[in-house]
Amino acid sequence: MADPLFGVEFADRGEGPALLFLPGSFGTGAGWKAIIDSLSSRFRIVTTSLLGYGATVERRPLGNATMQQQTKLIDGILERISAPTHVVAHSFGGLAALAHTIQGRTKPVSLSLVEANPFGILRTAGEDQLYELFGRLTRTYFSEFEAGQPEAARRIIDFYGGAGTFDAFPAKVRDYIVQTTASNIRDWTSGTAFEPSLSVYREIDIPTLLIRGGKGHPAMMRTAELLAANIPGAVLETIEDGSHFLPATHPADLARLIDGHVTPLVR
Repeated sequence: MADPLFGVEFADRGEGPALLFLPGSFGTGAGWKAIIDSLSSRFRIVTTSLLGYGATVERRPLGNATMQQQTKLIDGILERISAPTHVVAHSFGGLAALAHTIQGRTKPVSLSLVEANPFGILRTAGEDQLYELFGRLTRTYFSEFEAGQPEAARRIIDFYGGAGTFDAFPAKVRDYIVQTTASNIRDWTSGTAFEPSLSVYREIDIPTLLIRGGKGHPAMMRTAELLAANIPGAVLETIEDGSHFLPATHPADLARLIDGHVTPLVR
């Protein structure tokens, strides 16, 4: 439910080292359930939703969203947890976690980033061809949204998951995607503008696990490689038969990798 103090979805249960789960675009805290069930006996589990999703209020103006707004949100959540916290994040949540790690006040103890998508690193690293794939997608998506096409986000889902992914989702999920497309446009606007230099990534001094799907989009595959090459000590793991939506398709694999990353840090 929405927390009455600051209008942010916040669920907190269990005891032990704190894990904060950040979902991606179109996601809510409930999307981590299968992973959380494998970890909840040994960890304090905190779930939330990013701005505009679940019970978290949308505060960003359309056309002027920034990553600083997500950073402020994550700072508030970490300060409410009031304990050393390991952040687990998917997709745009991973981008938000990176932005927060760079810009935020309250730093996490570790990061576990699942299919994080800071596409700006492609342009920064000179991967112009892959970046242009992302650029063309963005222009078409925004054009369709502005034209009032209700399923404009179908293009985004199929970009990440492959052709037919949107249609394969249950009707309830498709309806939610349509309902929250305006918030995803805000995600997209703020995420596109996030382009720190490679030297900024090299200043991250937090243990970082990067997880990608082996059947993901080439732009996502390369983004994970660039993050691993530039975040000191980062570990890159690939779930070979997975794609972008790993929390739904490979929860057991994710739980194992997250546990293996976090547990040695808390012993």
